[in-house]
Amino acid sequence: MSIWQWVVASAVSRWGDDPWARGSWSLIGRGGTPRHRTDLGTPIGSRLRIAGEATHATRAAMTHGAYEEGVSAGAWAAGQGHARVAVIGAGIAGLAAARTLTDRGVWTRVLEARDRVGGRTAPAQVGGFGFDLGANWLQQFHDNILARLAERLDLPMVPTDFTDPLVLGTPYEIPDGLEDDLRARLAAASEQAGIADVLDGWLADPGRWTPDDIRRFVDAEIVMDSGAPLSWLSARHGFEPGVGEGDRWIVGGYRRLVDHLADGLDIHLNRPVHHIRTGPQRVTLDEDLRVDAVIVTAPVGVLTGDAITFDPPLPATHRTALQRLGMGRVEKVILRCDRRFWPVHPAGYYRVHGPGENCVSEWLDATAADGTPTLVGLFAGPWLDDLWAGPDDQVAARAAAVFAEAAGGFPGTGPAH
Repeated sequence: MSIWQWVVASAVSRWGDDPWARGSWSLIGRGGTPRHRTDLGTPIGSRLRIAGEATHATRAAMTHGAYEEGVSAGAWAAGQGHARVAVIGAGIAGLAAARTLTDRGVWTRVLEARDRVGGRTAPAQVGGFGFDLGANWLQQFHDNILARLAERLDLPMVPTDFTDPLVLGTPYEIPDGLEDDLRARLAAASEQAGIADVLDGWLADPGRWTPDDIRRFVDAEIVMDSGAPLSWLSARHGFEPGVGEGDRWIVGGYRRLVDHLADGLDIHLNRPVHHIRTGPQRVTLDEDLRVDAVIVTAPVGVLTGDAITFDPPLPATHRTALQRLGMGRVEKVILRCDRRFWPVHPAGYYRVHGPGENCVSEWLDATAADGTPTLVGLFAGPWLDDLWAGPDDQVAARAAAVFAEAAGGFPGTGPAH
């Protein structure tokens, strides 16, 4: 019996192929600094502002960072005295901006390219229960405004201890002091250096560490959290904080928060915006909607492409910021099983290193959602090109086989076919 025969329902993400995301979350590349995040979020005159997780200097790549930036942008537009404001994107930042404006009595319309709200919080019904194919955790929990909202809504939440995963395959422990050494080396690098530059020099002279210790730590803590090539990722600023600070996931998924934020807003789905023309008196969107101001919450991956054009072009500071920022790719798989085939671990979190360099996956035991044995796997690294090829059921089967092989020795497990 293959492990795939134990899977009764599955779902996979496609963030690398999503034209309205073009990746999972924003990152700082070579030559970039957190200042480029704030530059991108600086208002352009009095009628245009970009906002989202990418514009937050200290909470980037996190939903509460997106929410805070959306609230700030909405307050800015209302403070300018605008009577009609458009918000592009119905993700967390867009909903926060629209909610802020609407609560202040400003006419607000949200234009969303997808057929759903939530942006990179992507709900999925898998085997009769709600899970997330996008953002999953409430991070920095004790300083997270969305966590406070979830508490007020009395949403059930489950903590995840990222610091104590069970390593499947070949277990190991990261030696004390290695992370401090890595951070010191990264901090001493030049602004133009990539993490790979620092890593190559370190592996050539590893000192008291083994090369395997260094590689495993980098894969687990940087590759897994970024999903970006280490040659591109900024040595000084690419290893950003956030994960592992009291993180909790919402039983039933982020959709329960998103629906609350979207309630009562004027949201137009399947309405991409391709052209923004800002004049002295108004902003025109695609020649058919005229407003006083616009808040753009499209991800960096969309802004750096040709999906949206600006007339006049974005200022040099904003264009430079977009050149220094980019998107990582981390994909997710959800497996609902008819039996639990994996070992019980108190933290409910597992790590699997792939056969190739920088190939890694981590897995959450989400059985607590409703009692049905469920695994949520996150994958990063070069093996995504092969693992994520083909139809969803094939992707899910390959991902299940990765976990089953690493958890070898359990009756009935084996490669999926």
